[in-house]
Amino acid sequence: MGELYLDGVVEDIIYSNGENGYTVCTINCGGEPITLVGIMPYIGEGETIRVQGEWQMHATFGRQFRVDYFEKKLPTTSAAILKYLASGAIKGVGPVTADRIVARFGEDTLDIIENNPRWLCDIRGISPKRADEIHKNYVEQFGMRTVMMFCNEFFGPALSVKIFKAYGSAAIDIIKATPYRLCADIQGIGFEKADRVAMSVGIAVDSPDRADAGVVHTLNVASVNGGHCYLPEAELISASARVLGVKEEVARAAAERLCTVERIKKFDIGEQKAYALAELYSAEVYIAAKLQSLSEFKFPFVLEGLDEQITVLEEKYGISYAPEQREAISYALTGGVTVITGGPGTGKTTVIKAILDICNILKFSCVLAAPTGRAAKRMFESSGKEAKTIHRMLEASISDNGHHHFQRDEENPIAQKVIIIDETSMVDTNLMCALLKAVKSGSYLILIGDPDQLPPVGPGNCLNDIINSHKFNVVRLDKIFRQAEQSLIVVNAHAINRGEMPIINSRDNDFFFVEKNSTEEVKSLLVAFVAERLPKRYDANPLEDIQVISCTRKGVLGTYELNALFQSVLNPKSPKKSEKKYGSVLFREGDKVMQIKNDYDLEWKRGTESGTGVFNGDIGRIIEIDTRAEIMTVDFDGRVTEYDFSQLDELEHAYAVTAHKSQGSEYRIVVIPSFDAPFPLMTRNLLYTAVTRAKDMVVIVGSRRSLSVMVGNDRIPVRHTALKHLLELI
Repeated sequence: MGELYLDGVVEDIIYSNGENGYTVCTINCGGEPITLVGIMPYIGEGETIRVQGEWQMHATFGRQFRVDYFEKKLPTTSAAILKYLASGAIKGVGPVTADRIVARFGEDTLDIIENNPRWLCDIRGISPKRADEIHKNYVEQFGMRTVMMFCNEFFGPALSVKIFKAYGSAAIDIIKATPYRLCADIQGIGFEKADRVAMSVGIAVDSPDRADAGVVHTLNVASVNGGHCYLPEAELISASARVLGVKEEVARAAAERLCTVERIKKFDIGEQKAYALAELYSAEVYIAAKLQSLSEFKFPFVLEGLDEQITVLEEKYGISYAPEQREAISYALTGGVTVITGGPGTGKTTVIKAILDICNILKFSCVLAAPTGRAAKRMFESSGKEAKTIHRMLEASISDNGHHHFQRDEENPIAQKVIIIDETSMVDTNLMCALLKAVKSGSYLILIGDPDQLPPVGPGNCLNDIINSHKFNVVRLDKIFRQAEQSLIVVNAHAINRGEMPIINSRDNDFFFVEKNSTEEVKSLLVAFVAERLPKRYDANPLEDIQVISCTRKGVLGTYELNALFQSVLNPKSPKKSEKKYGSVLFREGDKVMQIKNDYDLEWKRGTESGTGVFNGDIGRIIEIDTRAEIMTVDFDGRVTEYDFSQLDELEHAYAVTAHKSQGSEYRIVVIPSFDAPFPLMTRNLLYTAVTRAKDMVVIVGSRRSLSVMVGNDRIPVRHTALKHLLELI
C-alpha cells in the first residue's frame, strides 16, 4: 500500500523540538482527531496542513500517522487566522495582539504581515521594530515550507531542516546556483547526492563547477577512508575522472583550476607531483615548522644534577631505571620535543612518573592529555595526576557558524610548561596541528605512544612520521620488566610484534587460545565466554569489564553480526525496555553503545557539572529512549547526553568493536575471534593493537591458521603523508 495524504487543522502541539523540527501534534481531519508524528518545523495551532505518510501503531500511544512530508496551507477565515496567530506560532504575536490585528485587518491579516508589515504599527503596542520582527518570523516560517517542498525530491526531512538552518530562505537560490556547496556545508550530503541535485537543476555534466567538486570529493574520500593527506597526481586524476565519468583531461584542468583559487595545493614530494586539500597541506606544513621551532628553543639553563635526582627517585621508590628510561627522562627535561615509545610492560608509566616528580621539584607546571576519554582516565590512574582529553585541554567549542574550534591556540596558548601526550599514535594531522598551535615557545613537549599500533582513524600518521624523520630525540623502551614478564599478555604482545606466534597453550595464565574451526562454533563459544564463563570465573560484568574486538565489521564474526547477537543475549527484548529502529540498527534501553564521530556540540551533564563534546570512541549505555519526544539519553561514564533521533547515525552498538575503534582504551578482559577475513584486515598491527587493549585477560577463540596468518602479515597500508618529507627539508 502506497503512502496516504491527510488534510486537517492543527488542534494541539503536544511536543516540538526546535533543533530538528520533530513534532507531535493532533489535527482535526474531517471531525476526527488524528495524532501526527514527524519532522514538521514551524507549524502552529490553527494552521491547515497537508501531510503525506503512513499509519503506524505505537506500543504506548496507539495509532499514529507518521509524516514523511508536509506543507502548510494558509488559514483563510478570520477565525482560523486568529487561532493560528493566538497560538504563538509567530514570535512577537500573543493572544491579545492577535485579537487586535485580526479585528483590524480581518481576512487580509496574513497578506498585511507579509507585504505591508508597517501597517501593523496602527495597532496599539506594535512599534516599527516589532512589526519588522513579526514580518521576518512569518516569512522565515514559510521560507522553511518552500525549502522543504523543494528539497523533498532529493533529501529526507532531517537533511532539509539542516539545509534551511544553514542557508535560510535563500536556500533554494543557493542550491540552484551552487549545488555542490552542499557537499562542504551540510554534514550527511556527499558528492553523489549533490550531483543528483545539480543534474536536476540543469548543471551540465562537463560543467567546471562539477569537475571541481569531483576532484575535491576524491581528495576528501582519500582522507576519510584511507587516512591520506595527499594523493599522487596520476592517482588523483584517474580517480576523479572515474567519479565524474569524464576524460582525465577534464579532471586535470579542474585540479589546476582549484590550485589557482587555493582550494587544493600542488607540490613535489620526492620526484612525483602531488595534490592535497589546502587545509591538510597547511596543517602538515605547520606541524613540521612548529616541531622544529620547539626543538630548537634554547633553554636559559641546563638542568644540573639530573642524574643524581634520578638516583634519588630510584631510592625513593626502590627501583632501578633501565638505561633507556634514564635517557628518556633526561631528554624529556632538557629538550623541546621528546618522543618516548615502547610496547606494554616496558616502563613508559614509570618514566612519566619520574618526569612528573622532577617537574614538581623544579616547580614546572605540567598537563597530561590523551586523544580519548578512556586513555586520559588510564593516564590519571597510572600517574595519580589529572589527565584530560586533548579536546578538553584545548577547550573545544562550537563557533557561530556551526563549526568547531579550539579556544586554546597561538593567541591563547596552554599555560603549563610541560605537556605530556599519551597514545600519540592515535593523533591525526588536524588534531596535531591544533595541539601544536596551542603550545607556546619554550615548552617541553613529550609525545608518548606505540608506533606499532594502528595509525589514527583520521588523516595522517604523525607519530611515525616524526620518529622516522630522525629530527628529534626518540627513545624506544624495549626492555620488558620482571613483573611484566610474568604476564603472557605482555610477552605475547611483543612476540606478535616480532612476527612470532604467541604462546597459546597455557590455560592458567592471562592469555589463552581455544581452537574452533567453524564460525558457528566460534560464535557459540564467544557467547559462552562473554555471557557466562568469564563473568562467573573472574567476577566480571559482561558489559563493563569484557570487550569483544573483531578485525572487521562485515561477515558472520564481524562487529555488525556480533553486536546483534550479544544484544539478544546480554540485553534481550523486554516490554519494560523502549526501542528505536534507526536504519538497520535496533537500539534498546540498556544497550552498550559507542560514539563514532566527534561531536563538539553535544551537551552533557554530570551532577552539577555540564559541558559540551562527545568524541569518537567514547562508550556509554542507553538509559532512556523517549519515542514520543524522539530523544535517546546515553550515559558516558557519568556524562549524561541527549540525542534527538536525527543524530543516531553518530552511535553504534559496542558489545563488539573493531580494533581501530578500541584504540586508546583499556578493558579488563578482551575476547578476540580468530577467523578468515579479507587479507588486508588480517594484519599483525591490528592483532597487536587488540591484544594490548587488555589489562587482565586475553581470550582468543577460533582458527589457529587464521591467527598464524595475522601474525605473519606485516603489511601496512600506505598512507600518503607529507610530514616526514617536510621535516627532512627543514
